[in-house]
Amino acid sequence: MLVKVQGDIAKAMNVQSGGANPRLLERYTVTQYQSTHVNGGAIMGTSPETSVLNPWLQHWQLPNLWVLGGSAFPQNGSGNPTLTILALTLRAADGIVDRYLKSPGRLA
Repeated sequence: MLVKVQGDIAKAMNVQSGGANPRLLERYTVTQYQSTHVNGGAIMGTSPETSVLNPWLQHWQLPNLWVLGGSAFPQNGSGNPTLTILALTLRAADGIVDRYLKSPGRLA
């Protein structure tokens, strides 16, 4: 279904395409996507005007909401972002334990 919708959009935009990947037409299996690192959706940044999360991975408008993982990245900066995600998660955990729990509110 999604491949058909994508094809219809490409056709309406007059995009030249090599056609659908036959593997995508089959049933989803995680083995095809083992190296995919999904990023974005809740970008971190230095201001609420340009980002969803502050540098502590805390939502700008909902201070009791923390978003951990690759969704904080605007794009994938390397082939494997696992260590960066881990470092940011540890920073967020420190912020929650050492700062937020003592005085709830925005950390940035």
